[in-house]
Amino acid sequence: MGEESVWYPNRQKEDEPVLTEPALRRESESFLKMCGLDPTTDAVDQMIEVFIPCLRIMCERPWSKKVSTWRNGGRLSVLGDLRKKFERVWYRYWLCNRPHPDSIFDLINYAGFVLRSADDRWGSWGEPGSVDPD
Repeated sequence: MGEESVWYPNRQKEDEPVLTEPALRRESESFLKMCGLDPTTDAVDQMIEVFIPCLRIMCERPWSKKVSTWRNGGRLSVLGDLRKKFERVWYRYWLCNRPHPDSIFDLINYAGFVLRSADDRWGSWGEPGSVDPD
């Protein structure tokens, strides 16, 4: 992106605020420093081009703000969802040679869900076969 370019992937509304690339870079570097990291150009690029779009999806999708439905099935259910996301990415990028960034962003978000549910193997659904029907 050039010095005059405006960064705003997937802009939804005309009245949404816009950050120029230099401002976004400064803010990203500042955030990484606040986290105790020594920001490299590659890390800042990763923040801007990958992680911010992933978080944008989580902030904008119409999911409940009080309930994380992905938690219901526990880690193993989310791991199955992650595998489906990977298979979609493999199909689109490797087999069809048709990049689809949203599929990558979903894959990354689901990997985060797996990490965040590491202590809950079965979730609120419970272990399969754990109820005696008689």
